[in-house]
Order: sequence, then structure tokens, then C-alpha cells
Amino acid sequence: MQSGHAVGILGDEDRVRRQPAQPQRLVPGIGPLVALATARRDEVRQVLRLGGGFRADLVSGCEVLHIHRDHDDQTLAVAKRAHAAGIGVIWDNDDDFEAVPRGNVAYRRYGGMSGERAQRGVRRMLGLADVVTTTSPRLADRYRELGAGEVRVIENHVRDETVRVAAPPRRDGVTVGWVAGKEHHLDAEQLPIRSTLERLLAAHPDLRVTTIGVGLGIADARYEHIREVRFEELPERTALFDVGIAPIADLRLNLARSNVKLKEYAAVGVPWLASARGPYLGLGERQGGRLVDDDGWHDAIARLVDKQRERRRLAKRALKWGRTQTISQNTAPWADALAVAVERARGRHVALGGLA
Repeated sequence: MQSGHAVGILGDEDRVRRQPAQPQRLVPGIGPLVALATARRDEVRQVLRLGGGFRADLVSGCEVLHIHRDHDDQTLAVAKRAHAAGIGVIWDNDDDFEAVPRGNVAYRRYGGMSGERAQRGVRRMLGLADVVTTTSPRLADRYRELGAGEVRVIENHVRDETVRVAAPPRRDGVTVGWVAGKEHHLDAEQLPIRSTLERLLAAHPDLRVTTIGVGLGIADARYEHIREVRFEELPERTALFDVGIAPIADLRLNLARSNVKLKEYAAVGVPWLASARGPYLGLGERQGGRLVDDDGWHDAIARLVDKQRERRRLAKRALKWGRTQTISQNTAPWADALAVAVERARGRHVALGGLA
């Protein structure tokens, strides 16, 4: 794809409402497209109005329409219009909508009859998309099973601003932190994280524990639960951790997750401990952390709490790796996806013209 082309972005409406003027902060895929636009002078247009309506006039003239996650009737109509006009369509989704368990906040949308409707919408979108992008090989295989043609696995990366967060001044004690959305209550229920941290707090008077998002209900003055943090402020909060944890239970939903949580810890120089499954397999000390079996959380955390030298060594490795995981340094897979979408759309348009 040559420089100077227009890319239409159709993103998640709720996030557009929160940050309408800053597309690099909206959704996975949009950040890389904005980075490409900066480097190559591609034109990136937000084609979703603040109130939720579409700017169809902005779709016209684009070579590629990027759609994140949505597959409702309105979105499908825009994709169909783009498809018919010879505009490449990229559909990006990193969630396993079929694996949402009961009790999860998204179950109303993806469970039961709603789930059947969602699957029909996804199938239609996969049929319209010239390229499908996702962060998980597992999801990529599933999308192929559902009818997708060209599927690309592209990892999530951190915003460039993250690596510019200044390291906090050295503090007494050790803080173990967990940044996790509220849906991670399932992991807290199935893994011994709460009991492990309670034992560690009792044994280490200088230890503090902080969770952002998910709450553990630990009755200790040195436990802090922060319900919400603005996305752009999260790196500064995370940088206050001495150890970051990323426990995930053996759930289908988790096996399709990306590994970006570890990148977010590493980018601010925080050594990490993560479950030895799913997206975290293959990462380890070279990336500034260690993988942990389900029954090994107490010993793994206790070791880093006790051994300052090991924490510092892992922190240096984490920062070195994290600085390579920014969006602007990892745009090549997105550039390839855009080029393939344009090529496939042009080929489709020529074929249809020949039939006419």
C-alpha cells in the first residue's frame, strides 16, 4: 500500500465517546493505523459519529475500512457498502465471543439466544472481510472454521507514551500489583490468589498489595483496591508496582487472550509473574518475568518479595524488552494487512466489473 491513501476507522462506540479526538487511544488496531498515518502520511478518518451514527460520506474514497469487533446490522450495512464499492474491509477482534461464561458482564450479549444472533453477525462479517486480524492463533483458527478467508495474527502492543513514564523514586517495602478487568473475578475465584496474598501479607510486614479493576476483598490495611483508573493514567499507576502479576485460570476465554498485559508491566520496568498457559507461554526471564503453575503462586511471589537483587535484574530485562513493544515499532504486520486488503478488494472489483 502506497503512502497517501485513506483508511476509514469504525471503532467501538463507547470508547469513541470517551476519547473522540484521540483515535490512537480507542481500540486495538486503531493505534497502529494512526502510527502508520504519521509515518507514511496515510489519511485516517473516523467514520463513526460521536452520537453513534455513521458518516457514510467519509467511507466513500477510502481504500480500506477498518472495523473493530462490531458486527451489528448497522456495521454490517457499512461493511457491505464498502465491499460492493471495492473498498478493502478489515475486521479486527481479539475476544472469543463464544467462550463468555455465565456471570460475565458480556454474557447478556454473547450468551444464549443473544449468542446465536452474535454468531450469525460474525459469520456475515467474516464473509465480507478481505482480511481478519486477531491476537490469538486459537481465534484465528476459529475464524477460519467460521468462513474467514485471509486471517492474520497480530499481537497487541503498548502505546508509545507508556515507555516515557518516569520510574518512581525508590520506596520502602514491596508492592505486588494486579491490573485486571472486572471479568477477571473468574480467575480470582478459580486460582488461590486471594489466599496466597493474604498469607504473604501476614508473613511480610513491609508488603503491600494493590489490585486495579478486579477486587479481592482482602481485609488488610496494606491491601488497596482501585476500582477504575483512566486508561492514559494506567502506566503511572502500574509503575508503582515492584512486581506485577497476571494470573489466568484454565478457561477457554483466557486461552484466546493476548499477552499485552505483560508488555504493559514490562514497558514501565515492572518485573512480572504470569500463569503458565495461553498467551503467556514462550515468555520468561528474557522478557523480565517468570511463568507460574497454578499451585506455585505463593512461592513465586514470596521469592521476588524476599530477593531484591532478582527483582532488579528482572526489572532491567523487562524494561529492555518493553521498550521494543511499542505500537510505532511494530506497525509492519498492519501495513501488510492493509496492503493485502487493498489488493483483494481491487481484485474483487475487477472480477465483478468483468462479469458485468
